[in-house]
Amino acid sequence: MLPRHSFISIDCGYTANQTYTDSRTGISYASDEGYTDAGLIHPVDKGNLQTDLADRYLNLRFFPSGERNCYTLRSLTPGGKYLVRAAFGYGDYDKLNKNPTFDLYFGVNYWTTVTIVSSSTAYVFEIIAVCPADFLQICLVNKGSGTPFISGLDLRSLTSDLYLEANVTQSLVLLSFFRDTVGFGPNRYHFGTNYQHIRFPDDPYDRMWQRYENVDGWTDVPNKSNGEIKNSTNDNYDAPSAVMRSASIPVNDSRMDLSWSSDSSMNVGVDPKFFLVLYFAELEAVQELRQFDVSVDNNPLASAFSPKFLLPTVLSGIVQGSNEHSISLVATSNSALQPLISAMEIYMLRPVNESTTDSLDANAMMTIQEKFSVKKNWKHVIQWIGW
Repeated sequence: MLPRHSFISIDCGYTANQTYTDSRTGISYASDEGYTDAGLIHPVDKGNLQTDLADRYLNLRFFPSGERNCYTLRSLTPGGKYLVRAAFGYGDYDKLNKNPTFDLYFGVNYWTTVTIVSSSTAYVFEIIAVCPADFLQICLVNKGSGTPFISGLDLRSLTSDLYLEANVTQSLVLLSFFRDTVGFGPNRYHFGTNYQHIRFPDDPYDRMWQRYENVDGWTDVPNKSNGEIKNSTNDNYDAPSAVMRSASIPVNDSRMDLSWSSDSSMNVGVDPKFFLVLYFAELEAVQELRQFDVSVDNNPLASAFSPKFLLPTVLSGIVQGSNEHSISLVATSNSALQPLISAMEIYMLRPVNESTTDSLDANAMMTIQEKFSVKKNWKHVIQWIGW
């Protein structure tokens, strides 16, 4: 079984049976050989991609045949909780100049739709889910709108007490709505630091936090006390100290307003449910009161809230509806200081297929597939797994 915090990091289309270490994160990446028996590999011209992308985007695997093509990740913990990340960089590798659209599945459960709008942009999608068997399959499904491809696939093991909202009945799909001022889509933000991105090794789970920037009238609040961010008891989200040791505040205002929209590529349905996670920590040993109300779509989330000194506090809640949503932090009449925010995550709650199969059945079907060398996408296997 994989140990806690273990990683699977796949560079799709990389040289077979080869590995390398990323210089920025220290993470070791392996070829996708052995994870899939379908598709073809192809290099990507670096000049066709946005600058400063990771090496994994310089090659890819594409799937010109078959409606459904899958990667199988093995040696997992049945009932274990995992963060799975899929990365896509088209780069006009096929010289067709036709941006493809295709679906992404976590087993038989729909995850999201990959819609390539800009050929030079990296598209990254994440899901936090419970795996019922000792393996899982990530599948690309052809919709007739271009050839599916993939640049990278990651799996990160999470402890069972993290993200309790991800369970056997539902998964958390990180919203992937692009803001004009950020480098890529995933809506996991940190505030008030000069670092564009924070991930492993600063975050032991390798969550990718990007800077929420370019808001007129806001300024950064560094950790002037140089004190260590303490671990909070009963914290089911465990934001790393690198994220929590900075924050943003309004300069000459008593309120902060943020907005976000649902991701149209996620097929959110009629009345989707989103899960919002807000992080706060007081970074200065202030003598005056910092107190504010927190509301989402004008509905109260917390009243007279005061962040604790160097101790993370999380406010979370479910938001419904497919329109634009608003978050407001408004100082109370008793407050002498402005509101602040340290970090934010926005997920969609995605129901899990109710016909979840017993893990023993799933393992038996996989064993049969391997024993008789059934290649690619045996439809009976996919239908029977049920997750």
